[in-house]
Amino acid sequence: MLIYSDENLEVIHRPGNSPYLLVTFNEMEIQANGSRYWGQRFCEKADIAALGFISRRPNWFPAESVVKAVAAAAAILKAAPERILYGHSQGGYAALRYRRRFNATTAIAFCPQVSIDPRSVPYDNRFLRHFSPALHANMGISPDQAAGRAYIFYDPFHAIDRRHAERIASLQPDTHRVPVHMTGHGTVRVFTGTERALFLINACRADDRAGLATLARAARIDAPMRPYQIAVAAMPRHPAWADRINARFGDRFAPMERVNFLYHRANRHIADGDILSARDQLETARSLLPGAPAIQHRLRELDARILRERKVASAS
Repeated sequence: MLIYSDENLEVIHRPGNSPYLLVTFNEMEIQANGSRYWGQRFCEKADIAALGFISRRPNWFPAESVVKAVAAAAAILKAAPERILYGHSQGGYAALRYRRRFNATTAIAFCPQVSIDPRSVPYDNRFLRHFSPALHANMGISPDQAAGRAYIFYDPFHAIDRRHAERIASLQPDTHRVPVHMTGHGTVRVFTGTERALFLINACRADDRAGLATLARAARIDAPMRPYQIAVAAMPRHPAWADRINARFGDRFAPMERVNFLYHRANRHIADGDILSARDQLETARSLLPGAPAIQHRLRELDARILRERKVASAS
């Protein structure tokens, strides 16, 4: 049932038989349509009481809208003795940013950002196009927003996500980092499936850190993105190893993983001075993702460089 809507977000309430209310916040890839929310299939299958906050666009849940939405949901929140906040990326940010606003008992965040304000996070430009000074003034996660316990799941080999996780944990008390190696920015996806997701939530509720570590180890071994993440991590120092992984597992890479691997491999060829091999890699990437600006730009750079080198060679 839709209980709140404004220009930034919607809130959907689902009654259920769980001993807690699961408040979910969506990642940026899905958007509000009047009835859906992030985690809906899981909540329905497990009969979990849910309050789904879903944004109309990638907007990192502006505070003004969240405050109004929480007021609209006051009776539902008051009736829930245990409130668990749950989200990925922009949703992970919201799960940590609004812990005190919801008086959360537990917050579970996958790959969250401490902020997307470029003044606060000059090391992360992934979401710069979504930053709005009017919507995101003082958006950074701070100590006074903490309530209950929080758990951050992230890949320590993903340098930017690791930096966000470390900063948030240093700012908010009773916040625990749970590394899930070689899962990239898609860490949440290795915890899909009703049984695994329920185990994760209940382990967080019980502060079972040993159980979470065991779950994280098992999840990362089964992770479908693991071969791709290992190949990309190996690229800077061990490109031949990355090529062997690609040769063995490349047909299992997701389409964007395949494109990204080729792009990173081309950059390594450029660093090694092998411009023609780099161009071949980029042409293959362009065939898989026509019109991608970064690929087009790099191809233009390489073509200009090849032309200059040929002119120098013919002149000599």
